[in-house]
Amino acid sequence: MLKKKVYSTLFAGLCNRLEALPVCFAFHEYFGHEVMLDWPEFHDLQVIGARYCRLRPWMKLGAKRFSVPDPEEFVRMGRYRILIQKGLFGGIPRINRRLYLATAARLRLHPRLILELTRQFTPHDDSFMGGGHIRRGDYRPGPEEDRYDLDHHIHSRVPLWWYEYAMKEVMRRYGKVTFYLAHNGLTRDEETHLEHTFPIIQAPRDNPYHPKRQGHQAGANPVRDLFALACCPIIIGTPMSSFTHYPAHALGRETLVIQPLRRTLRSSPQMGYSLLFGKDLQAWMDTLDKGSSFHEVTTISDLPEVAYRQALEWL
Repeated sequence: MLKKKVYSTLFAGLCNRLEALPVCFAFHEYFGHEVMLDWPEFHDLQVIGARYCRLRPWMKLGAKRFSVPDPEEFVRMGRYRILIQKGLFGGIPRINRRLYLATAARLRLHPRLILELTRQFTPHDDSFMGGGHIRRGDYRPGPEEDRYDLDHHIHSRVPLWWYEYAMKEVMRRYGKVTFYLAHNGLTRDEETHLEHTFPIIQAPRDNPYHPKRQGHQAGANPVRDLFALACCPIIIGTPMSSFTHYPAHALGRETLVIQPLRRTLRSSPQMGYSLLFGKDLQAWMDTLDKGSSFHEVTTISDLPEVAYRQALEWL
């Protein structure tokens, strides 16, 4: 008898695909589908219980494609032998919540990258490691450089002056901080400015992946950056980006995430924080979109204590 299989395809960026994996493992758990990953990251990322393969055109014959199945559709699709995932959400929310952290716990970074991260982080074990995720690329510049306004676009680019403000406030609050910077789209002059202003480490610019979606390309290996950010107790992030969300809320230990308020000005920059470990992407999006579980910082004493300086033991 031919095995049932559910294929996750290259329908989105890495973190969106990881976010969608619980639905695949729900099909595996309830209907016996083997989870197959048609992803390029197989050299650097292992997913326990899944198998990498190339989804060839003839393998799609008779397959049922799904994007955002509602609960009833999820149940009906269980009878199909071949399923192909093309979207981020869907399924039965109760099951997805149960499988969310369990699916993230299946992820393994390649040992050579674990060694790289360990060698890079260990010399800074006497300081807090602050993650900095600055996403440009496909994010849209605002109409004014001196204003950040989420109402301009849900993927509005956060100006560099806000990140500088947040990094200075984190150093004021926590003392000795080293920042691990992950970004795409910063100019070399902007990088140099940050490196001269703050203690910063970065990954080598050796990204082997070339995503089809314009604006997703970064200089560093995204798998390495993802796990490195997940070793930080604090992440100064990019609103609405799953690459800020996933390492903070699905991997490692509980992480304090700092982002700008929905609207803020260069003349009086503001920020807030959230603690959402174990919550999914929608909960993260709601922090600014709906103000859920988001706490405005009026003084640096509003920032809570963090329980660790860096976390490498979970790798």
